[in-house]
Amino acid sequence: MNILFVSPEVSPLVRTGGLGDVVGSLPIALKNLNLDVRILCPLHRCCKTRDVTYFEDTFQIGGRKRLLHAKLAETRLPESEVPVYFLENDFLYDRPGIYADNQGDYRDNPSRVFGLCESAMFIESITGWRPDVFHAHDWMAAPVCAFLNARDTGKGKQASVLTIHNLEHQGKGTYEDFVGSGLPPDYWGSSFDRFGEMNLLKSGIQHADKITTVSPTYAQEIRTEEFGHGLEESLKYRGADLVGILNGIDQDSWNPQFDNSLASPIDPQDPSAGKKACKIDLLREMNLPIQSEVPLFGVVSRLYKQKGLDLLLEILSALLNETKAQFVILGSGSKTEENAFLNIAKEFPDRLAAFIGFDDALARRIFAGTDFFIMPSRFEPCGLAQQYAMRYGSVPICRKTGGLADTVQPVGKSQNSANGFLFERSEPEALLEVINKAIHLFHNRKLYAEVQKNALNFPCSWECAAEEYREVYSWALSGS
Repeated sequence: MNILFVSPEVSPLVRTGGLGDVVGSLPIALKNLNLDVRILCPLHRCCKTRDVTYFEDTFQIGGRKRLLHAKLAETRLPESEVPVYFLENDFLYDRPGIYADNQGDYRDNPSRVFGLCESAMFIESITGWRPDVFHAHDWMAAPVCAFLNARDTGKGKQASVLTIHNLEHQGKGTYEDFVGSGLPPDYWGSSFDRFGEMNLLKSGIQHADKITTVSPTYAQEIRTEEFGHGLEESLKYRGADLVGILNGIDQDSWNPQFDNSLASPIDPQDPSAGKKACKIDLLREMNLPIQSEVPLFGVVSRLYKQKGLDLLLEILSALLNETKAQFVILGSGSKTEENAFLNIAKEFPDRLAAFIGFDDALARRIFAGTDFFIMPSRFEPCGLAQQYAMRYGSVPICRKTGGLADTVQPVGKSQNSANGFLFERSEPEALLEVINKAIHLFHNRKLYAEVQKNALNFPCSWECAAEEYREVYSWALSGS
């Protein structure tokens, strides 16, 4: 099978988060199953330093609103043979950010979306390679499914699959934006319209042959009013075609035995020496007292409501007053949350270090140096950070939602496989209770070591997910 990924980002060429990581890793695992997978992504400004080879032919995108000349350039994912086709049109994509700048979201994002999705229809004529399945990722690629259904090539079936990485982000616009797409007018009422507003993600839900989300639990949650963000009825309607497939991680990139960011390698079978060295190194880097016998908690996160770090803020001073635990925070986002963590760090300089921003190497050292990793998300489609933390021997403390519920086996439920802690209520008191349980576990060194080892050896490769995606592609093509 020939599979074309259509995505606004692909790691490590261009990324803002988990979407880019998935699009940069899953194709490699699929290629190992003998699928011919290629990726279509806009040539963003940040990608222009890459070595690329241009195709000679140009084509026009822009539907009825504005015809723009575009062309394709080809490169490869680093250390793989997976081709990446960059869509070049400077008017649409040569910008400081992928989705937004300092002024907020780009107002013409709908035009940028339609340009990317329409260009997928030119892949065969420009490259000579014919996709069997168009795999669209999130709202910025969702209309690919509509563009595919709007054309009839007479060359045999091509199918579409939509993966919803985060239902909260849907891509909104106006009826005038839709008219500019050039899609059939009746698509407005049947798939793009939601209460008079254009909804790009809804169009993919309505038009895709199959729909996936990034964890089994999230696939169930998004059919409810609590997690459906207004699209739960559409998702219930397509329920027979909706499948949850748990994301993996790139285990070569995230390997604590060979990670040059760390002070010491960590052996999953005998982690004690490596974890101790990494903990001491992290405490020293954060200017915290070196106390190996005290539990060290870490956070690596964006700071906004979904991630639930406001729950931690409400109990953090009490924890620092009543326990000896230490904390390291790395994150950015809400200025209110940023300032709150910084102020508590000033109040407890020997107990809390807060770093505002993002630093990949520091994130890895936090995963490796901490004893516990806190991730109290209100919702979490899959979550990669808890998998990175487990891979590096930091026992996760997570809310029971989405992919967190699918990856964390809670202490107390099955001691043989327990690899972390889960709490149900999105309330400060519930988080405080589970953190205190973690502190209690830490002081039972034998039991903690067993839980930590389970975390370190939790299977999180892309191999199982790739097999499931291959099956979904076959279903999409067969119409079953």
